[in-house]
Amino acid sequence: MKPFYRFIWLNTRGFFRLFYRHRVYGLEHRWNHGAIIASNHTSFYDPPILAISSDEEVHFLARSSLFRYPLFANLIEALNSHPIQLDAKNISVFRKTRHLLEQGKKIVMFPEGSRSYENHLGSFKPGLGSLIYMARTAVIPAYIAGSHEVWGRRRKFPKLRGKTACVFGSPIRYEEFSGLEKKEAQKQILLRLRNAIDELRHWYESGAEGSPP
Repeated sequence: MKPFYRFIWLNTRGFFRLFYRHRVYGLEHRWNHGAIIASNHTSFYDPPILAISSDEEVHFLARSSLFRYPLFANLIEALNSHPIQLDAKNISVFRKTRHLLEQGKKIVMFPEGSRSYENHLGSFKPGLGSLIYMARTAVIPAYIAGSHEVWGRRRKFPKLRGKTACVFGSPIRYEEFSGLEKKEAQKQILLRLRNAIDELRHWYESGAEGSPP
């Protein structure tokens, strides 16, 4: 990890361990290549939770308007946020994603597109299936527990006590879908990902015994 990233990573991880007894599961599923990490999303806490739960640096695609102010832009750039135009054609997002993946980076994405009001998976945006198919990349499913309770979308401020966890699952490889027609492959990728996140949630809520699926 880069020194500044590691400094923020260590302090943020300490914060979550102290106030939320944060736990991480599934690091044995480590994938030593570029990949997309895809997770449920109900809280502002979800991006930092995924970052501190990974044992390597992760990257984020953020709307370009967040980079308007130089000091803040420098901060989030140092924490591996990359500007994208939300109203731009998908090809620009694909190029940015492909470039990071070719460098062996892990990119955090949320299939639902935005934070859900409820503590369950909403509908997935079809663009992620297309992106995975075009980039021919692996996807690492992840399930975040507890963030909805401590800072759900209806709360203005987070609770300072609670319990959070992050569960990483087995990587889903692009090769599983390479023999399918394009639209069917994109559909099956999202279905497989959704089922994987649901399985991780069931594993955690059933007692988190053994290795997550």
